[in-house]
Amino acid sequence: MKYKYCDVPEYLDDAYRALKENFKNYDEFENFYSGMHDDDIKNEFLRVSSSYLFFVKNGQWHVDVPRSNPVIDYFSNSFKLVAILAIIESMSSEKHIDFFEWLVKKKNKIPFPIENKSTLQNHYNCYKTDYGSIKKCKKFFEGLTEKTKNEICQLITIDQNPIESIEIFVELLYKSRSEFAHATDISIEIGNWMHFGKYKKKMAVWRHFRLEYLLEIFEEGLISHFNNHSNIKIHNKSLQRKK
Repeated sequence: MKYKYCDVPEYLDDAYRALKENFKNYDEFENFYSGMHDDDIKNEFLRVSSSYLFFVKNGQWHVDVPRSNPVIDYFSNSFKLVAILAIIESMSSEKHIDFFEWLVKKKNKIPFPIENKSTLQNHYNCYKTDYGSIKKCKKFFEGLTEKTKNEICQLITIDQNPIESIEIFVELLYKSRSEFAHATDISIEIGNWMHFGKYKKKMAVWRHFRLEYLLEIFEEGLISHFNNHSNIKIHNKSLQRKK
């Protein structure tokens, strides 16, 4: 078997289950898939879509504790956020290099020895800008329609003003993911409730940022990404926020 996904017919059905709200019917979905440029792209599309189906869209984190409900929204949402951002990162074609590799690249012209901790921190900040995981996520979310970006900005405020750009949204999202991944702080930013947090020492308020919104946003970005690799273009559905 050359391809793990596109050589197995069941994965095509899984991909449709994951993304069917974005297509008029199965025929349109199949045409979109058939129009992809080569089998490598098809395999990647099925990998990403099936991962999304199992880990996020139709997956739940179950708890087997007597005093607990079996499914708790903010537990599941935390794991789903980690999975979504991991899938996005995995889609990037950029080659990862570690910080030491970056430091010694000739084109960076970094003099050695490095003077002090402050200089080293500045170099690290530059490295994160060039190769940090958040850069991959920002590029993914830049593919959203302007309507969706505007809707997202209205759902989160900083000091009572809507956030100014999709880049700030990604920073907030990534901060929530990192706090859960590295310290098991539950990602309660996402859910049918108001959440009060901080962004650069300012008050950040998530205004009923439902999980279903994040899923719609991710699916729109996914379709946008693979539109670039298919001869059959699908019109992106923008986020339809409930009033």
